[in-house]
Amino acid sequence: MRQREEGVTVLPAADKMLQSLIAVDDQPHFQERFYPILLKDAGREVGAKGIVMMLSLAIYDYTKGMPQIVAALMQCMIPRFIDALVTDPKVAEAAKAFHAEVMQATQ
Repeated sequence: MRQREEGVTVLPAADKMLQSLIAVDDQPHFQERFYPILLKDAGREVGAKGIVMMLSLAIYDYTKGMPQIVAALMQCMIPRFIDALVTDPKVAEAAKAFHAEVMQATQ
């Protein structure tokens, strides 16, 4: 049985989620190719670590075949995406702290 992570939140519905993502970055290529990957998780219940995993996997899928620097730059955007998608401040802070920990550990 999976242990329930503290600080679980529900991601916004697809239309609200898309608006929030566009507010972070309105690049047409993101809207056409990256955001649809994330929108598959709209309305899903997710914990702080799960948010970071969701964003990281979406970046991986989106950047396949692109220069590595694109993925690295997008990883740096994760805290902004977290703020856009997570309404619970405690979950958002936990997700950003976990992302910072992972970034530091992988450098």
